[in-house]
Amino acid sequence: MSESDGYHVVGGGIVGAAIAYHLSERTDDPIHVYEKGSLADETTSKSFAFFGFYGDETQYRMKRYAIEQYNEFMADPRASPGYVATGRLDVATTTDGADALRTNVEERGDRLADARGKDADTSPVDYLPSDELGSSMFLPFLDTDRVEGGVYRPNVGYLTPVEFALEYVERARENGVTFHEQTEITDLHVEDETLVGLSVDGEFHPAEAVVAAAGPWNQQVAEMAGVDIPVKHTLAPVLELEPSDPLGYTLPWITHHESGFTIRRDPDGTVMMTHHPVGGYDDATEYDPDAWDDTVPDEIRERGLETLYSLLPDVESFDVVDERVGIRSSTPDRNPVVGWTRVEGFSIAAYSTSGIQLAPASGKVIAAQLLDDDPTSYYEPLSIARFDGYVDWR
Repeated sequence: MSESDGYHVVGGGIVGAAIAYHLSERTDDPIHVYEKGSLADETTSKSFAFFGFYGDETQYRMKRYAIEQYNEFMADPRASPGYVATGRLDVATTTDGADALRTNVEERGDRLADARGKDADTSPVDYLPSDELGSSMFLPFLDTDRVEGGVYRPNVGYLTPVEFALEYVERARENGVTFHEQTEITDLHVEDETLVGLSVDGEFHPAEAVVAAAGPWNQQVAEMAGVDIPVKHTLAPVLELEPSDPLGYTLPWITHHESGFTIRRDPDGTVMMTHHPVGGYDDATEYDPDAWDDTVPDEIRERGLETLYSLLPDVESFDVVDERVGIRSSTPDRNPVVGWTRVEGFSIAAYSTSGIQLAPASGKVIAAQLLDDDPTSYYEPLSIARFDGYVDWR
């Protein structure tokens, strides 16, 4: 391979940086990462960055790899990665919602019995009916009279997303990776269903492979290669509320089952709120990520604050001091699409949220596929070919 060839990653957030790092651990060939803005300044910086063992067996396995690598990084950091333990409390305010939460916990045992050894989720989970919430946990902030039932997961917290992305950046740079900021990919060049190069700010460069890790811009990158991907978008709005007086207690991550609104309290006392559409992919659409500013839509703001105030009455006295809107990706089965596409030499790393949790294992998969031609044990649950109408080049 000539000096101008190599591996090219589109997207300088945590996913792109993790992929570049894993490639750089395996090869001395040139590796380039292109970010149209500043590193980790788009989707990564707007993430809630929660980390917890929930999802299916594939996500359990991916998260176990991530937590091992993140622990290693935090023990010997290049940047300033951090983690805040919160626990997660899912609450339902209807009988049907409480039944759904309880059933999910009961069926979890059967799922674990079918999982393989260490790949099973063994983290503690408790279902708490409404009459036990107030006697099982310290919840002075929660209006338990409105809650029909809840599920508590103590082994959950959130990461500092930008710092973890920069951790990958610094480690990748140590391995010789070149990061290009304020640099845009303007075209991908395909001949006979094989990628041969890319245009960077209009200038052609030959390429061994290109990986799209551009978050909500993945559709645009894939279209340059003539590839369709089964990914849509939802909004990821964030409201930041600040108390007039410091709180004398902490909050777990609280998710309202029926509405999808999520709340957390940061160490500085601010309360952050975001929203995940309950319908997932069915409620998703496609947005132009370049067309959105950081103004939370009025309808989401009003519903979110109404939900927040009804569950945590004390928060009604807080002031909204900041807001932002990210574009969240969504796949039909809520697992990521990672790996080869129908165009040889063009791979994808697209998510259905949880990118920060799944980025490390995705980097491992991409590196094995590109360098070893190894589909890996993740192939079936992550391949684009698992969806009807989609194939990869193999």
